[in-house]
Amino acid sequence: MAKDSLPELELANVRTRERMTDTVTELKRRADVPARTRLAIAKTRQRWHRDPTPLVALGVTAAAGIASIVVGVAIRNRPAGHLAEPPASSAFTALLPFGGRGDTPSAKERAQSGRKGRKARAKAAEEALERDPVHQARVKQQVGISAVQRRADKNRKQAVKRSKQAAKRAKAV
Repeated sequence: MAKDSLPELELANVRTRERMTDTVTELKRRADVPARTRLAIAKTRQRWHRDPTPLVALGVTAAAGIASIVVGVAIRNRPAGHLAEPPASSAFTALLPFGGRGDTPSAKERAQSGRKGRKARAKAAEEALERDPVHQARVKQQVGISAVQRRADKNRKQAVKRSKQAAKRAKAV
């Protein structure tokens, strides 16, 4: 650098200034979000006019989504759409891992056994839940998570205790 001639240094300064100007111009162009948005929209429109396939695909996907929502709501509003209350015997209830509703005792049998009303329904629901494998897996997962949280709390408390003791020792020295 010490042996550089004055014209070379001047040329380097000019080039650096030009690069800085170009950088500032580029930053201004990129920062002009409305203009960039208009340009992107115009390019997209041109592309759609040349080949409307993506637009058609988007429309078909939207129509299928809306149709699935409508069909889902229609199914939800019919009694057959509720898996929690299947009919007494159907192909679905035969596949249930904990039996269908037809397997449970009838109202007459429940009345004879002394169980009826809200409490009996609550007890039956609780028993069905205990037989449900998905519920059992969820309970098992929650037990594991709570055990990990207990250990983490214990370790955190021990770490706080150790750091306080270390601070006391450092203060005493």
